Amino acid sequence: MAAYGAADAAAGGANQIIGLYYFLFLTVVAGLGPLAAGVVTGIGRVWDGLIDPAMGIVVDRTRKKRGSVRFLMTIAVIPIAVAFFLLWNTSIIESGGVKSLLQLLGISGDVGKTVYFCFAYILWTTSYSLAVVPYDSLLPKIVPEYKTRTNYTVSRMIFSGIGGVSATYIYGWLIRVSEENPLSPAFTDDFAVMSLVFGLIFAVFVLLTALFVKEPSGLSKPAPERISLKVVFKSYADVLRCRTYRKFFGLVLSGAFISSAVLTAMMMFVMLIYGDIESFIFTLSLSFLVVNVKGAIEIGFFVPNTIFMKKYNKHRPYFIDIPMLVAAAVIILFTGPDTPIWLFFVAMGLMGGGVSCLGFVPMALLPDLADAQELISGKRSEGVNAGLNTFGKQVVGGVATFIFGLILTLFGIGSTENLSPLTATPEKIWAVKIMFAVIPMLVCGLILWISSSYKLDGKAHALIKRLVAERRQDGSVNVSKDEKAVVEEITGIAFDKMWIGGKDC
Repeated sequence: MAAYGAADAAAGGANQIIGLYYFLFLTVVAGLGPLAAGVVTGIGRVWDGLIDPAMGIVVDRTRKKRGSVRFLMTIAVIPIAVAFFLLWNTSIIESGGVKSLLQLLGISGDVGKTVYFCFAYILWTTSYSLAVVPYDSLLPKIVPEYKTRTNYTVSRMIFSGIGGVSATYIYGWLIRVSEENPLSPAFTDDFAVMSLVFGLIFAVFVLLTALFVKEPSGLSKPAPERISLKVVFKSYADVLRCRTYRKFFGLVLSGAFISSAVLTAMMMFVMLIYGDIESFIFTLSLSFLVVNVKGAIEIGFFVPNTIFMKKYNKHRPYFIDIPMLVAAAVIILFTGPDTPIWLFFVAMGLMGGGVSCLGFVPMALLPDLADAQELISGKRSEGVNAGLNTFGKQVVGGVATFIFGLILTLFGIGSTENLSPLTATPEKIWAVKIMFAVIPMLVCGLILWISSSYKLDGKAHALIKRLVAERRQDGSVNVSKDEKAVVEEITGIAFDKMWIGGKDC
């Protein structure tokens, strides 16, 4: 269980650092405008979304004695370290080879920087997908039981939370920003060191999972058909036939958008509202608000969320956590330069509890989808499920960052030199509030609406497992009218049109 969770320490740390600081790095240290910075992250994540579906197919069709997931995650170790280093390294742009290549292509100045960082981000997301898509497909392969999977998901999310909090502390230790020494292009070398350190740390945690998780061999399965564009589209069309997966996908997209919006806007909001507080309090607000308050409460809520999952169902935490997120957004809407900082601490505490479910619940729901889809086709599709899952999160995250860059540009925020209470006009504050509070509140309503009709709980999962086992053993199933109704509600397909109903697929 610990080996399974280890890789998510890398994912949680990487997502936290990139989500909180990469936009600021691009605009302040690298010198790109907000719109160009949004283009960089948007293109990188959309690219990631394009390759994730193919990676999911690769996972399902890889046959190795040690298992497909462990094999692919081992391959990803070195690319992850290299790509994370390139992601934050501005000096490479000025190196002879890269500069000459850009000049040969007729590219220079800010356009050259944008092109380089687009390439670096694409390389990072490709390396990340090579590890994360297989990782997301791992749990249903190694743990068949509904409730036991929740324990493994808790392990994963604890590692992710600790990885995110620890990464922020390490970042603060390596990038020593203060009122006397504000973030600027002078931090170029510090970011190079930071990226090298984190690249190695993330690679090690991915390797720990690849080495020590016990995954069944894939050699006993029949040889798969060759991968083609037709196979990719057909595989994902089959997955999306399942009504429950479509609802799950909606929850994933909504949660990913809120998470990206909050992380991207948070630091700018603090700088606009509290940027002129004396250095000690300013440092305290950045570290404690982002890490100690929001991060610690987010991790702490894994415990009650787990209790609700086991007592009711795996999506129940939405109804407990989302109202706290809405309350935090309401406080932020009324927060201004005259608002006491303690009230903002309260908002961040509520937000920590509110966002706790956004990653936790989908990760708990994901392993059960392969069982539901087996009803339809008689085939399991852990890799395809994981590919579509990461595809949605990455594309939505990229879109969220691009939208934020566009909003900032429309409201006249051209550089972080303007991010101070001394120049914080109501328009600029509202530009950040739109992304930090208004849009998340709207998306919260969508999450509650979808989750209210999500029917795949423990009882339904037990029925699915029984029917699949019976179909494989006897060639047909004995099912009551009520059980048929449950299966049709979960899949959205008539019983006799599915494999479980006797149709060959």
